[in-house]
Amino acid sequence: MSEAFRQKELLPQPDWPLRMPQTLARHLLWPLHERLRGRETPVHLRALQRGERAGGTWLSHEHTNKLEALLAHCAANVPYYREILAGSPPDLEAFSVLERDSVRERGRELLADNASGPLLPSSTGGSTGRPLVFWSDRVKEARHNAQKLRFRGWFGIRPGDRQVDFWGSPIELSKASRMRVIKDRYFLNQVVLSAHDLTPERLEAYVRFLGRFRPRLVYGYPTVIVRVAQTFEANPGLARGWRPQVVVCTSEMLYPQVREQIAGILRCPVANEYGSRDGGLVAHECPHGRLHIATEHVHVEVDQPDEDGIGDLLITNLDGYSMPFVRYRVGDRGRLGDGADCPCGSPLPTLDRLEGRRNDFLAGSEGRRVHGSAANYVMREMPQVAQYRLVQRADLSLDIEVIANGPWGEAETRAVTRGMQGILHAEVPVRLKLVDHIAPSPSGKYRWVESEALES
Repeated sequence: MSEAFRQKELLPQPDWPLRMPQTLARHLLWPLHERLRGRETPVHLRALQRGERAGGTWLSHEHTNKLEALLAHCAANVPYYREILAGSPPDLEAFSVLERDSVRERGRELLADNASGPLLPSSTGGSTGRPLVFWSDRVKEARHNAQKLRFRGWFGIRPGDRQVDFWGSPIELSKASRMRVIKDRYFLNQVVLSAHDLTPERLEAYVRFLGRFRPRLVYGYPTVIVRVAQTFEANPGLARGWRPQVVVCTSEMLYPQVREQIAGILRCPVANEYGSRDGGLVAHECPHGRLHIATEHVHVEVDQPDEDGIGDLLITNLDGYSMPFVRYRVGDRGRLGDGADCPCGSPLPTLDRLEGRRNDFLAGSEGRRVHGSAANYVMREMPQVAQYRLVQRADLSLDIEVIANGPWGEAETRAVTRGMQGILHAEVPVRLKLVDHIAPSPSGKYRWVESEALES
Protein backbone atom coordinates (compact mmCIF):
# COMPACT_ATOMS: atom_id res chain seq x y z
CA MET A 1 0.00 0.00 0.00
CA SER A 2 1.45 3.39 -1.00
CA GLU A 3 2.06 6.05 1.66
CA ALA A 4 -0.32 8.46 -0.11
CA PHE A 5 -3.12 5.86 -0.09
CA ARG A 6 -2.41 5.04 3.56
CA GLN A 7 -2.68 8.71 4.52
CA LYS A 8 -5.97 9.00 2.62
CA GLU A 9 -7.32 6.06 4.67
CA LEU A 10 -6.27 7.72 7.93
CA LEU A 11 -7.61 11.14 6.90
CA PRO A 12 -10.60 10.32 4.65
CA GLN A 13 -11.21 13.74 3.11
CA PRO A 14 -9.66 15.94 0.41
CA ASP A 15 -6.35 17.38 1.58
CA TRP A 16 -5.24 19.66 -1.17
CA PRO A 17 -2.52 22.16 -0.13
CA LEU A 18 -4.89 25.14 -0.21
CA ARG A 19 -6.12 27.45 2.55
CA MET A 20 -8.77 30.15 2.29
CA PRO A 21 -7.50 33.53 3.55
CA GLN A 22 -9.22 34.04 6.91
CA THR A 23 -10.11 37.67 6.17
CA LEU A 24 -11.90 36.68 2.96
CA ALA A 25 -13.78 33.89 4.75
CA ARG A 26 -14.76 36.24 7.58
CA HIS A 27 -16.01 39.19 5.56
CA LEU A 28 -17.40 37.53 2.42
CA LEU A 29 -17.83 33.76 2.42
CA TRP A 30 -19.14 33.17 5.95
CA PRO A 31 -21.83 35.93 5.78
CA LEU A 32 -22.84 34.68 2.32
CA HIS A 33 -23.03 31.09 3.59
CA GLU A 34 -25.29 32.08 6.50
CA ARG A 35 -27.57 34.08 4.21
CA LEU A 36 -27.91 31.15 1.80
CA ARG A 37 -28.76 28.88 4.74
CA GLY A 38 -31.53 31.29 5.79
CA ARG A 39 -29.77 32.23 9.06
CA GLU A 40 -29.17 35.73 10.38
CA THR A 41 -26.21 34.68 12.50
CA PRO A 42 -24.12 37.85 11.86
CA VAL A 43 -27.07 40.04 12.97
CA HIS A 44 -27.55 38.01 16.16
CA LEU A 45 -23.82 38.09 16.90
CA ARG A 46 -23.70 41.88 16.71
CA ALA A 47 -26.78 42.08 18.96
CA LEU A 48 -25.09 39.89 21.60
CA GLN A 49 -21.98 42.06 21.53
CA ARG A 50 -24.06 45.24 21.91
CA GLY A 51 -25.99 43.68 24.81
CA GLU A 52 -22.80 42.86 26.69
CA ARG A 53 -21.62 46.42 26.30
CA ALA A 54 -25.00 47.68 27.60
CA GLY A 55 -24.32 46.07 30.97
CA GLY A 56 -25.88 43.73 33.50
CA THR A 57 -29.08 45.70 34.18
CA TRP A 58 -30.01 45.79 30.49
CA LEU A 59 -29.20 42.07 30.11
CA SER A 60 -31.35 41.16 33.11
CA HIS A 61 -34.27 43.14 31.72
CA GLU A 62 -33.85 41.54 28.28
CA HIS A 63 -33.68 38.07 29.85
CA THR A 64 -36.90 38.62 31.80
CA ASN A 65 -38.72 39.90 28.72
CA LYS A 66 -37.61 36.91 26.63
CA LEU A 67 -38.62 34.44 29.34
CA GLU A 68 -42.07 35.98 29.79
CA ALA A 69 -42.65 36.07 26.01
CA LEU A 70 -41.69 32.40 25.64
CA LEU A 71 -43.95 31.29 28.50
CA ALA A 72 -46.89 33.23 27.02
CA HIS A 73 -46.21 31.59 23.65
CA CYS A 74 -46.22 28.15 25.31
CA ALA A 75 -49.56 28.82 27.01
CA ALA A 76 -51.16 29.99 23.78
CA ASN A 77 -49.62 27.78 21.11
CA VAL A 78 -48.15 24.54 22.53
CA PRO A 79 -50.65 21.72 23.27
CA TYR A 80 -48.50 20.05 25.94
CA TYR A 81 -48.18 23.24 28.00
CA ARG A 82 -51.83 24.23 27.51
CA GLU A 83 -52.74 20.96 29.20
CA ILE A 84 -50.18 21.46 31.99
CA LEU A 85 -51.33 25.00 32.74
CA ALA A 86 -55.06 24.26 32.43
CA GLY A 87 -55.87 27.96 32.19
CA SER A 88 -53.46 29.10 34.93
CA PRO A 89 -51.29 32.18 34.29
CA PRO A 90 -48.05 31.21 32.53
CA ASP A 91 -45.75 31.87 35.46
CA LEU A 92 -42.56 29.81 35.45
CA GLU A 93 -43.49 28.00 38.68
CA ALA A 94 -46.71 26.75 37.06
CA PHE A 95 -44.70 24.70 34.56
CA SER A 96 -43.77 21.27 35.87
CA VAL A 97 -40.26 19.97 35.27
CA LEU A 98 -39.93 18.54 31.76
CA GLU A 99 -38.26 15.12 31.77
CA ARG A 100 -36.63 13.33 28.82
CA ASP A 101 -39.20 10.55 28.95
CA SER A 102 -41.97 13.12 28.53
CA VAL A 103 -40.29 14.43 25.39
CA ARG A 104 -40.01 10.89 24.03
CA GLU A 105 -43.62 10.03 24.81
CA ARG A 106 -45.33 13.33 23.96
CA GLY A 107 -42.92 15.06 21.63
CA ARG A 108 -45.55 15.86 19.00
CA GLU A 109 -47.56 17.77 21.61
CA LEU A 110 -44.51 19.94 22.31
CA LEU A 111 -44.54 21.28 18.74
CA ALA A 112 -46.07 24.75 18.52
CA ASP A 113 -49.29 25.09 16.53
CA ASN A 114 -47.94 28.22 14.85
CA ALA A 115 -44.42 26.98 14.07
CA SER A 116 -43.31 28.67 10.86
CA GLY A 117 -40.50 27.91 8.47
CA PRO A 118 -38.89 24.51 8.05
CA LEU A 119 -38.55 22.34 11.14
CA LEU A 120 -35.03 20.94 11.50
CA PRO A 121 -34.73 17.41 12.95
CA SER A 122 -32.09 16.95 15.62
CA SER A 123 -31.18 14.36 18.21
CA THR A 124 -28.87 13.77 21.12
CA GLY A 125 -25.86 11.52 20.68
CA GLY A 126 -27.34 8.82 22.89
CA SER A 127 -24.51 8.55 25.44
CA THR A 128 -27.09 7.24 27.92
CA GLY A 129 -28.07 4.53 25.43
CA ARG A 130 -31.38 6.21 24.47
CA PRO A 131 -31.07 8.95 21.84
CA LEU A 132 -33.66 11.71 21.99
CA VAL A 133 -35.21 13.07 18.76
CA PHE A 134 -36.60 16.62 18.69
CA TRP A 135 -37.07 19.58 16.34
CA SER A 136 -35.41 22.95 15.97
CA ASP A 137 -35.66 25.87 13.55
CA ARG A 138 -33.37 28.29 11.76
CA VAL A 139 -33.80 31.14 14.24
CA LYS A 140 -32.82 28.97 17.18
CA GLU A 141 -29.94 27.50 15.20
CA ALA A 142 -28.65 30.95 14.19
CA ARG A 143 -28.82 32.31 17.74
CA HIS A 144 -27.09 29.20 19.08
CA ASN A 145 -24.26 29.68 16.57
CA ALA A 146 -24.03 33.38 17.42
CA GLN A 147 -23.54 32.51 21.10
CA LYS A 148 -20.63 30.23 20.20
CA LEU A 149 -19.02 32.97 18.15
CA ARG A 150 -19.51 35.60 20.87
CA PHE A 151 -17.77 33.42 23.44
CA ARG A 152 -14.94 32.44 21.12
CA GLY A 153 -14.36 36.12 20.43
CA TRP A 154 -13.25 36.45 24.06
CA PHE A 155 -10.20 34.40 23.05
CA GLY A 156 -9.51 36.28 19.81
CA ILE A 157 -11.29 33.81 17.52
CA ARG A 158 -13.41 35.37 14.77
CA PRO A 159 -15.70 33.95 12.06
CA GLY A 160 -13.61 32.56 9.22
CA ASP A 161 -10.62 31.63 11.41
CA ARG A 162 -9.29 28.16 10.73
CA GLN A 163 -10.93 25.59 13.01
CA VAL A 164 -10.61 21.84 13.56
CA ASP A 165 -13.33 19.92 15.42
CA PHE A 166 -12.64 16.50 16.92
CA TRP A 167 -16.13 15.09 16.81
CA GLY A 168 -17.70 11.68 16.75
CA SER A 169 -21.44 12.12 16.57
CA PRO A 170 -22.97 10.17 13.68
CA ILE A 171 -25.33 13.14 13.23
CA GLU A 172 -22.51 15.29 11.87
CA LEU A 173 -20.58 12.52 10.16
CA SER A 174 -23.61 11.32 8.22
CA LYS A 175 -23.92 14.78 6.64
CA ALA A 176 -20.28 15.06 5.74
CA SER A 177 -20.62 14.41 2.03
CA ARG A 178 -17.63 15.14 -0.12
CA MET A 179 -19.11 18.43 -1.33
CA ARG A 180 -19.92 19.59 2.18
CA VAL A 181 -16.43 18.71 3.38
CA ILE A 182 -14.94 20.69 0.51
CA LYS A 183 -17.25 23.65 1.19
CA ASP A 184 -16.54 23.70 4.93
CA ARG A 185 -12.79 23.34 4.61
CA TYR A 186 -11.90 25.32 1.50
CA PHE A 187 -14.45 28.13 1.84
CA LEU A 188 -15.23 28.37 5.58
CA ASN A 189 -11.93 27.07 7.07
CA GLN A 190 -13.73 24.41 9.16
CA VAL A 191 -12.63 20.77 9.33
CA VAL A 192 -14.19 17.87 11.28
CA LEU A 193 -11.90 14.97 12.22
CA SER A 194 -13.53 11.79 13.48
CA ALA A 195 -13.16 10.84 17.14
CA HIS A 196 -13.67 7.17 16.26
CA ASP A 197 -10.96 4.52 15.87
CA LEU A 198 -8.07 6.55 17.29
CA THR A 199 -5.21 4.25 16.40
CA PRO A 200 -1.63 5.52 16.88
CA GLU A 201 -1.34 5.84 13.10
CA ARG A 202 -4.51 7.94 12.82
CA LEU A 203 -3.46 10.18 15.73
CA GLU A 204 -0.14 10.84 14.02
CA ALA A 205 -1.99 11.63 10.78
CA TYR A 206 -4.16 14.10 12.69
CA VAL A 207 -1.13 15.86 14.20
CA ARG A 208 0.50 16.01 10.78
CA PHE A 209 -2.70 17.54 9.38
CA LEU A 210 -2.83 20.14 12.18
CA GLY A 211 0.69 21.19 11.20
CA ARG A 212 -0.42 21.70 7.59
CA PHE A 213 -3.82 23.31 8.19
CA ARG A 214 -2.64 25.35 11.23
CA PRO A 215 -6.02 26.04 12.89
CA ARG A 216 -6.38 28.85 15.39
CA LEU A 217 -9.20 27.00 17.20
CA VAL A 218 -9.29 23.33 18.23
CA TYR A 219 -12.71 22.19 19.44
CA GLY A 220 -14.16 18.90 20.65
CA TYR A 221 -14.11 16.13 23.22
CA PRO A 222 -11.39 16.60 25.85
CA THR A 223 -10.69 12.85 26.03
CA VAL A 224 -9.89 12.91 22.31
CA ILE A 225 -7.98 16.20 22.29
CA VAL A 226 -5.75 15.05 25.14
CA ARG A 227 -4.76 11.97 23.12
CA VAL A 228 -3.98 14.19 20.13
CA ALA A 229 -1.90 16.41 22.43
CA GLN A 230 -0.01 13.39 23.78
CA THR A 231 0.78 12.31 20.22
CA PHE A 232 1.87 15.90 19.49
CA GLU A 233 4.25 15.75 22.47
CA ALA A 234 5.67 12.39 21.44
CA ASN A 235 6.19 13.51 17.82
CA PRO A 236 7.02 17.24 18.02
CA GLY A 237 8.26 17.47 14.45
CA LEU A 238 4.94 16.40 12.89
CA ALA A 239 3.15 19.69 13.64
CA ARG A 240 5.98 21.88 12.29
CA GLY A 241 5.82 24.43 15.12
CA TRP A 242 2.03 24.89 15.07
CA ARG A 243 0.20 25.98 18.24
CA PRO A 244 -3.51 26.88 18.48
CA GLN A 245 -4.81 30.18 19.80
CA VAL A 246 -7.24 28.32 22.08
CA VAL A 247 -8.66 24.85 22.71
CA VAL A 248 -12.38 24.70 23.55
CA CYS A 249 -13.59 21.46 25.13
CA THR A 250 -17.22 20.36 25.05
CA SER A 251 -19.65 17.44 25.49
CA GLU A 252 -17.71 15.78 28.33
CA MET A 253 -16.54 16.73 31.80
CA LEU A 254 -13.26 18.63 31.54
CA TYR A 255 -11.26 17.26 34.47
CA PRO A 256 -8.46 19.45 35.90
CA GLN A 257 -5.65 17.02 35.04
CA VAL A 258 -6.87 16.78 31.42
CA ARG A 259 -7.05 20.57 31.12
CA GLU A 260 -3.55 20.91 32.57
CA GLN A 261 -2.12 18.32 30.21
CA ILE A 262 -3.65 19.86 27.07
CA ALA A 263 -2.64 23.39 28.10
CA GLY A 264 0.86 22.29 29.08
CA ILE A 265 1.55 20.47 25.82
CA LEU A 266 -0.09 22.88 23.38
CA ARG A 267 0.84 26.00 25.41
CA CYS A 268 -2.49 27.76 24.94
CA PRO A 269 -5.64 28.50 26.98
CA VAL A 270 -8.14 25.65 27.39
CA ALA A 271 -11.76 26.73 27.84
CA ASN A 272 -14.83 24.72 28.76
CA GLU A 273 -18.07 25.03 26.77
CA TYR A 274 -21.15 23.66 28.49
CA GLY A 275 -24.31 22.78 26.62
CA SER A 276 -26.22 20.03 24.92
CA ARG A 277 -28.17 19.51 21.73
CA ASP A 278 -31.48 19.38 23.57
CA GLY A 279 -30.80 22.16 26.09
CA GLY A 280 -28.77 24.51 23.90
CA LEU A 281 -25.52 26.33 24.61
CA VAL A 282 -25.75 27.04 28.33
CA ALA A 283 -22.41 28.52 29.40
CA HIS A 284 -18.81 29.11 28.34
CA GLU A 285 -15.63 29.88 30.24
CA CYS A 286 -13.98 33.25 29.92
CA PRO A 287 -10.18 33.75 29.90
CA HIS A 288 -10.32 34.03 33.71
CA GLY A 289 -11.88 30.58 34.05
CA ARG A 290 -15.40 31.64 35.08
CA LEU A 291 -18.28 29.78 33.43
CA HIS A 292 -20.61 32.50 32.07
CA ILE A 293 -24.24 31.68 31.27
CA ALA A 294 -25.63 32.57 27.83
CA THR A 295 -28.38 34.53 29.54
CA GLU A 296 -29.91 35.83 26.28
CA HIS A 297 -30.34 32.21 25.14
CA VAL A 298 -31.22 30.16 28.24
CA HIS A 299 -32.79 30.42 31.68
CA VAL A 300 -31.06 28.21 34.26
CA GLU A 301 -32.51 26.89 37.53
CA VAL A 302 -31.13 24.52 40.17
CA ASP A 303 -33.70 21.93 41.24
CA GLN A 304 -33.78 20.90 44.91
CA PRO A 305 -30.29 22.17 45.78
CA ASP A 306 -28.41 20.44 48.59
CA GLU A 307 -26.69 22.22 51.48
CA ASP A 308 -23.92 23.31 49.09
CA GLY A 309 -26.40 24.78 46.60
CA ILE A 310 -25.84 21.95 44.09
CA GLY A 311 -28.74 20.28 42.33
CA ASP A 312 -30.07 19.14 38.98
CA LEU A 313 -29.93 21.84 36.33
CA LEU A 314 -33.20 22.83 34.67
CA ILE A 315 -32.82 24.63 31.34
CA THR A 316 -35.36 26.75 29.49
CA ASN A 317 -34.19 27.60 25.97
CA LEU A 318 -35.45 31.12 25.30
CA ASP A 319 -35.10 30.78 21.53
CA GLY A 320 -36.83 27.43 21.09
CA TYR A 321 -40.22 28.59 19.85
CA SER A 322 -40.97 25.72 17.45
CA MET A 323 -40.57 23.04 20.14
CA PRO A 324 -40.11 24.78 23.49
CA PHE A 325 -38.34 22.98 26.33
CA VAL A 326 -39.33 24.71 29.58
CA ARG A 327 -37.67 23.71 32.86
CA TYR A 328 -36.03 20.80 31.07
CA ARG A 329 -33.92 18.46 33.19
CA VAL A 330 -30.75 18.03 31.14
CA GLY A 331 -29.23 15.43 33.47
CA ASP A 332 -26.33 17.55 34.75
CA ARG A 333 -25.77 18.98 38.20
CA GLY A 334 -24.40 22.36 39.18
CA ARG A 335 -24.63 25.53 41.26
CA LEU A 336 -25.35 29.10 40.23
CA GLY A 337 -22.78 31.83 40.84
CA ASP A 338 -23.11 34.40 43.60
CA GLY A 339 -23.36 37.40 41.27
CA ALA A 340 -19.86 38.69 42.00
CA ASP A 341 -18.16 40.66 39.22
CA CYS A 342 -15.79 38.68 37.01
CA PRO A 343 -12.30 40.07 36.29
CA CYS A 344 -12.98 39.53 32.58
CA GLY A 345 -15.54 42.37 32.70
CA SER A 346 -18.46 40.42 31.24
CA PRO A 347 -21.80 41.19 32.94
CA LEU A 348 -23.14 37.70 32.12
CA PRO A 349 -24.12 35.61 35.18
CA THR A 350 -22.12 32.51 36.02
CA LEU A 351 -22.34 28.86 36.92
CA ASP A 352 -20.19 28.53 40.00
CA ARG A 353 -19.97 24.74 39.81
CA LEU A 354 -20.64 22.11 37.16
CA GLU A 355 -20.54 18.47 38.15
CA GLY A 356 -21.73 16.51 35.15
CA ARG A 357 -24.32 13.83 34.81
CA ARG A 358 -25.79 11.76 37.61
CA ASN A 359 -24.00 8.62 36.40
CA ASP A 360 -20.67 10.48 36.21
CA PHE A 361 -20.66 9.98 40.00
CA LEU A 362 -19.91 6.84 41.99
CA ALA A 363 -22.07 5.46 44.79
CA GLY A 364 -20.22 4.91 48.07
CA SER A 365 -21.16 3.55 51.46
CA GLU A 366 -23.99 5.05 53.52
CA GLY A 367 -25.44 6.88 50.53
CA ARG A 368 -22.23 8.73 49.65
CA ARG A 369 -22.03 10.20 46.16
CA VAL A 370 -18.41 10.47 45.02
CA HIS A 371 -17.49 12.58 42.00
CA GLY A 372 -15.97 10.56 39.17
CA SER A 373 -12.86 12.73 39.18
CA ALA A 374 -11.85 11.03 42.44
CA ALA A 375 -11.16 7.88 40.44
CA ASN A 376 -8.81 9.88 38.22
CA TYR A 377 -6.74 10.83 41.24
CA VAL A 378 -6.31 7.12 42.05
CA MET A 379 -5.42 6.14 38.49
CA ARG A 380 -3.00 8.99 37.82
CA GLU A 381 -0.79 7.69 40.66
CA MET A 382 -0.06 4.73 38.37
CA PRO A 383 2.39 5.92 35.69
CA GLN A 384 1.72 2.74 33.68
CA VAL A 385 -1.90 3.78 32.98
CA ALA A 386 -2.22 5.07 29.42
CA GLN A 387 -6.03 4.95 29.41
CA TYR A 388 -8.78 3.42 31.50
CA ARG A 389 -12.53 2.99 31.77
CA LEU A 390 -14.40 2.37 35.02
CA VAL A 391 -17.98 1.10 35.26
CA GLN A 392 -19.69 0.75 38.63
CA ARG A 393 -22.32 -1.95 38.64
CA ALA A 394 -25.66 -1.79 40.43
CA ASP A 395 -24.20 -3.77 43.38
CA LEU A 396 -21.48 -1.03 43.75
CA SER A 397 -18.71 -3.33 42.46
CA LEU A 398 -16.25 -1.88 39.95
CA ASP A 399 -15.11 -3.14 36.54
CA ILE A 400 -11.97 -1.35 35.33
CA GLU A 401 -10.36 -1.74 31.93
CA VAL A 402 -6.76 -0.50 31.72
CA ILE A 403 -4.44 0.06 28.78
CA ALA A 404 -0.98 -0.15 30.37
CA ASN A 405 2.17 1.27 28.81
CA GLY A 406 4.49 -0.41 31.31
CA PRO A 407 4.84 -3.49 33.53
CA TRP A 408 1.69 -4.38 35.46
CA GLY A 409 1.39 -6.99 38.20
CA GLU A 410 -0.46 -7.89 41.36
CA ALA A 411 1.04 -4.95 43.26
CA GLU A 412 -0.45 -2.43 40.82
CA THR A 413 -3.84 -4.15 40.89
CA ARG A 414 -3.84 -4.13 44.70
CA ALA A 415 -2.93 -0.43 44.76
CA VAL A 416 -5.84 0.44 42.44
CA THR A 417 -8.21 -1.73 44.48
CA ARG A 418 -7.19 -0.07 47.76
CA GLY A 419 -7.48 3.38 46.21
CA MET A 420 -10.96 2.79 44.82
CA GLN A 421 -12.21 1.25 48.04
CA GLY A 422 -10.75 4.22 49.90
CA ILE A 423 -12.61 6.87 47.89
CA LEU A 424 -15.88 4.93 48.22
CA HIS A 425 -15.35 4.15 51.93
CA ALA A 426 -16.50 0.63 51.11
CA GLU A 427 -14.77 -2.71 50.50
CA VAL A 428 -16.44 -3.28 47.15
CA PRO A 429 -15.18 -5.90 44.69
CA VAL A 430 -12.82 -4.43 42.08
CA ARG A 431 -12.28 -6.38 38.86
CA LEU A 432 -9.37 -5.03 36.81
CA LYS A 433 -8.64 -6.21 33.28
CA LEU A 434 -5.71 -5.26 31.06
CA VAL A 435 -6.82 -4.56 27.48
CA ASP A 436 -5.28 -3.34 24.23
CA HIS A 437 -8.17 -1.11 23.17
CA ILE A 438 -11.05 0.79 24.80
CA ALA A 439 -13.88 1.53 22.42
CA PRO A 440 -15.69 4.88 22.57
CA SER A 441 -19.44 5.20 22.99
CA PRO A 442 -21.53 5.30 19.78
CA SER A 443 -21.16 9.11 19.73
CA GLY A 444 -17.36 8.88 19.81
CA LYS A 445 -16.97 10.02 23.42
CA TYR A 446 -14.65 8.25 25.82
CA ARG A 447 -16.45 8.05 29.16
CA TRP A 448 -13.87 7.29 31.82
CA VAL A 449 -16.30 6.82 34.70
CA GLU A 450 -19.89 5.60 34.64
CA SER A 451 -22.14 4.29 37.40
CA GLU A 452 -25.05 1.95 36.80
CA ALA A 453 -25.79 2.27 40.53
CA LEU A 454 -26.95 5.88 40.02
CA GLU A 455 -28.77 5.56 36.70
CA SER A 456 -32.17 4.77 38.13
